[in-house]
Amino acid sequence: MTRKKMLPLALLTAGVVLLAALLAVLHGAAEEEELSGVALCPLAAGEIDTLSYSGENVEVTLQKGSGGSWRLASDPSLPLDQDAVASLVEQYAALRAERQLQGDELAEIPPRSETPMMVFTLTGGETTRTLTVDRANDVAEIYYIYDETGAAYSIPQDDLIGLCKTPRDLYEPQTLTDKTADEIAELEVGALTFTRAAGKWVLDGEPDYPLDQDAVQKMANTLCNLQTEWTITAPEDGAYGLTNPDVTAVVSFTDGTALTVRFGSLTPQDEGACYLRASSAPNVVYEVNADHKNAFAVTKQSLYDAEATAETAAEE
Repeated sequence: MTRKKMLPLALLTAGVVLLAALLAVLHGAAEEEELSGVALCPLAAGEIDTLSYSGENVEVTLQKGSGGSWRLASDPSLPLDQDAVASLVEQYAALRAERQLQGDELAEIPPRSETPMMVFTLTGGETTRTLTVDRANDVAEIYYIYDETGAAYSIPQDDLIGLCKTPRDLYEPQTLTDKTADEIAELEVGALTFTRAAGKWVLDGEPDYPLDQDAVQKMANTLCNLQTEWTITAPEDGAYGLTNPDVTAVVSFTDGTALTVRFGSLTPQDEGACYLRASSAPNVVYEVNADHKNAFAVTKQSLYDAEATAETAAEE
């Protein structure tokens, strides 16, 4: 009787084991299909400590420091988005060709040109892999790519899109302070000084002056929330319109610290951006959205709140 009861359990157990084995086979087949082709990089992403690439009018070398952070070889002080760099390195490490070309296939492709489209070099320890992207076959939508031994491969054109990122693509935006606008005790813009009293901005010397609260708060928010678009790590003396800035703003915080910000001229390559220097990083010059400077184009008259005056008169 016991054997008869155990038989269904044994069959069920065997079925579960068989199903698990089948799923493992299918999973392995799926992974094999997903990773079809030829791996072009013998290094895992974590093993790469130097990545160089050139092409599409870009030439960049990225180096991993002893602490694991990436830096730009030509400008080590430039702040880089470490996640963006790590993602790019993973893309290079994962490059796979459709197949290695041999025999008649090699005879049918054009000879290698003297001016390749792109060159990638990945180094980890004593291992270096150099990949040269040569001519394109637009009909088949592939590139012919060679390794340092001269072996030729075909690779889909789509797989190489976005690999030659500029330093600006990898730049990490900076903020001028870690304080919030709520921590501002006083704001000085040009000849105007504003203090916060009972949660409202007040014009220094004229506490009853009807200020446009939104406009003053916008200046405070801008200084605390502004993010830079670029950092010039070795600025030229007397350049950028910062010797005689268009706007100078000084912020005093409730903890006694202060921040001075100077907005300069528009950048020549993009009139939608302007130069900025901050006392929190006095040795560099930033490029920021020019709309930030426009927030400080105020006068005492422009900050007059006519609606507040009308409401006060009506109440009286």
